[in-house]
Amino acid sequence: MRDPRDIVDIEGLRTPDGQPHDRRAHGPQPSKPFLMIWFRCCSTYGRLPKSADGLSYSGRCPKCLAKLEVPVGEGGTNRRMFEAE
Repeated sequence: MRDPRDIVDIEGLRTPDGQPHDRRAHGPQPSKPFLMIWFRCCSTYGRLPKSADGLSYSGRCPKCLAKLEVPVGEGGTNRRMFEAE
């Protein structure tokens, strides 16, 4: 059972009439496309979100911040996991 003392009220997360804002009430949010990358440089996983123009996926290694940009190919692929050196 939840303890009411565990509730945290964060300002700005209320509707104009003062009720708590329920994000679930608006239905599931659409997922944003991304690629999962195994960064071999630091032996860690990271995500590359798709750019706003839809032409590439770009991001950085979460540990060493090496930059990576992956262009979207003509035919595309169903794979979502890749390795980067």
